[in-house]
Amino acid sequence: MINYSISWSSEGASPAAAQSDPFAEGLEAHRHGRFEAAIDRYLQVLGANPDQALACYDLGVALMDAGFGLVSMPFLRRASGLLPSSETLRYALVFALIQSGRLDEAERTVAEAEHAGLATSSAISLWRSWLGDCQQGRDPAELRLSPPLPAQSAPGLSVRPLELATSTLVHARLQEPFAKAVQDYQAGRMEQMIGDLGRLVEESPSWGEGHHLRGLALLALDRIDEAAVALRRASELLPGRAEIWDHLGVVSVRLGERESVRHAFEQALTLNPLRAETWNNAADTAMRQGWLGAAYQYAFMALRLKPDLVQSAFCLLQAAYKIETEIRVDAADSVVPNLGMLARAADAVKRGVGSADQALDVATLLAQIGRYPDACEVLESGLERFEDRQPVLLGKLVQNQRRVCDWRALAERQARLVELIRESDRPVVTPFAALSLPGLDPEDLRKTAHAHACRFQDWADRASSLGPSPAKAAGGRLRIGYLSDDLQEHATAYLTASVFEHHDRSRFECFAYSTGADDGGPLRRRLRDAFEHFVDIRPLGHQEAAQRIRDDGIDILVDLKGYTNNARIEILALRPSPVQVTWLGFPGTLGTSFIDYMVVDSVVVPPGDARFYDEALAYMPGAYAPVDDRRTVAPVPTRAEAGLPERGLVLCCFNDPYKITPEVFDRWCAILKAVPDAILWLYSKTPEVAENLRREAGQRGLDPGRLRFAPKVSQPEHLARLALADLVLDTLPYNAHTTASDALWMGVPVLTCAGETFPSRVAASLLRAAGLSDLITTDLAAYEARAVALGKDPDALAAMKSRLTESRQEAIFFDSRRFAADLESLYLSMWARYRGGQAPARLEIDKSDAARSKKGRS
Repeated sequence: MINYSISWSSEGASPAAAQSDPFAEGLEAHRHGRFEAAIDRYLQVLGANPDQALACYDLGVALMDAGFGLVSMPFLRRASGLLPSSETLRYALVFALIQSGRLDEAERTVAEAEHAGLATSSAISLWRSWLGDCQQGRDPAELRLSPPLPAQSAPGLSVRPLELATSTLVHARLQEPFAKAVQDYQAGRMEQMIGDLGRLVEESPSWGEGHHLRGLALLALDRIDEAAVALRRASELLPGRAEIWDHLGVVSVRLGERESVRHAFEQALTLNPLRAETWNNAADTAMRQGWLGAAYQYAFMALRLKPDLVQSAFCLLQAAYKIETEIRVDAADSVVPNLGMLARAADAVKRGVGSADQALDVATLLAQIGRYPDACEVLESGLERFEDRQPVLLGKLVQNQRRVCDWRALAERQARLVELIRESDRPVVTPFAALSLPGLDPEDLRKTAHAHACRFQDWADRASSLGPSPAKAAGGRLRIGYLSDDLQEHATAYLTASVFEHHDRSRFECFAYSTGADDGGPLRRRLRDAFEHFVDIRPLGHQEAAQRIRDDGIDILVDLKGYTNNARIEILALRPSPVQVTWLGFPGTLGTSFIDYMVVDSVVVPPGDARFYDEALAYMPGAYAPVDDRRTVAPVPTRAEAGLPERGLVLCCFNDPYKITPEVFDRWCAILKAVPDAILWLYSKTPEVAENLRREAGQRGLDPGRLRFAPKVSQPEHLARLALADLVLDTLPYNAHTTASDALWMGVPVLTCAGETFPSRVAASLLRAAGLSDLITTDLAAYEARAVALGKDPDALAAMKSRLTESRQEAIFFDSRRFAADLESLYLSMWARYRGGQAPARLEIDKSDAARSKKGRS
């Protein structure tokens, strides 16, 4: 949730270190087209003197020249207000408004100049002719308007500051209550503050500061309508206070008043264009409204003024990413997409990193939009600059390097990271990142989970704050709740959809609790139909969501996320359900006290490994992961259409690139050398993946052309192209999970190497359930030898495919209905133990009960 900046200070930009003549330096940079350097110098002048009209003007012109026309307007408005008699300054403002398509505002600006005699009649006539042409539909670019030029005078010109009230005459008796109100606000005593100020503003209705503070307190309590009244009154009494207009903009956002939002923020920025928090709020608002061009420009200015505004960094990167990848901009923006935006945004946020925390935040934002090399650059720099946070920075660096198969110094860094994880009692990497890190054993993964779980203890301590559960009717159905962010186009949803559809509604009442966005796709619609109750709890806070689950009387709450992106473990920590289970989303222990069971099978977690799990283990008789028996498959493409050679063996691995290790890649290259007619088909998430892996192949003496790369496509298209592969080569220590399931469903054998940890044994689990245990190896030498043998024996591979096709009729792996029945048996056992007052314990399905259940539902 984004927090708006709320303050009542009007602090501008801090003056930079003294220069000989920053105005002259800015002008020199401006003349030579170094616009961003010019922007920095002009800001330096304004930091020392915010009322310097020519610096405001030149900064506005430099921003226009740099492609930030929207951002230029507050500076041009302020310059024109400070020197209203300057026709040059007013022309620049008219130019900017026309170029941005804001013709009504341009018309008002011209009319004001004409009415006050602030421009010559010839200028007024020219401006009106331009406006007339644009109002008739002509593109402003066709008018060939002369762009404003920077003012070249020295900045010593004295001007009168804008004469708008910024304070009210406060009687001596109100000074003490004002100070107390500020203290109450800072201490969070909002109700007390509102009551005290309410009485005082009734007695002194012209006290603008009182209305302002009262509005802030009402806003903090989400009493938006009342806050709007108070802040509007404050803006009438103190029209020169920029932060009041800023806060009024925040209120207008909450009220959905689109035009009021724009007016309030622009008024605030005209009064104080150096207030970074206002630019930040404006950027956030524009992002929420879908005004991508505006969000980009406002965020750029916020970061120029205050580089540590993480929310502005997010807006800048996200807006640029969406503009470049979706090429769509809201008409309200009047901004033309610029395909250099994303690189420029990345440079801007990288340049502003000043602390370890900021390096981590910025690297995360860059990684979210696939700018992994930029994230690595930030983190490598952070390692050199911020020694106190080296473990966490190193962990993030390794994670981002692996996302693009950038293996520079990776072996040394990973070895050091493993040492740090084992030495430290504090979190070094996230539990999810630990899963794919070579060298970690099950105890290391458990330790990492414990370190991460500590952050949820405060929520667990609040579990008693939830209201009571409703009484359960005698003989009522067992209520199962599934909690997930992935109930749309996502790998988890692909696997589980058929399970939800096959639940026995005569015995189970199933609820979906979705914390993710509705993508409107076919899988989302299918999931809605699969559940009796589909509840979108995304708008609810953790406490509210937990209470909703409690009010629904859920008996068993099943978490499908674990420690993956956008999980809401806080809800589980509040214990809304008497029995809580984790399944499928995260292949490892969560290390908490509030998860009772983990659904597994005997391959991913051999019974002897139970000591590495804080949950009681509930064993499925086949694989712990299901398949969807209603998958949609597109028409199979030709090899040429998929970018493959017409002849030869197609080995493939469509795992996410971060799962590929140098050790496994060594084996792949050796396999390709031993099987000369084979090619290796890989998934390239970003262009850097293909570039790096081709280089690595060349360094191993392999022709890089024998690697082929596949882009991301829809699930039906992905399944269809899989049919072109002859054999899937798995990764270690993080196996193929959904990608292995996809391949087996499409009749393509998977060769795996099983390790010691849960994520390194998933493909083995699926292969055993599919009846292909002979494709499971236990060391990389045997893995390589088996791949070479199969690659040289087409008949053996064909036999494997035939066995896989035959197993569709009998193997437990392909039986979705049976999977649902087995899972239900585990739920019933969990509930029976709870009702009997027994602690969670290891569960297995009684084979005779499972058989009867299957027969009864056939």
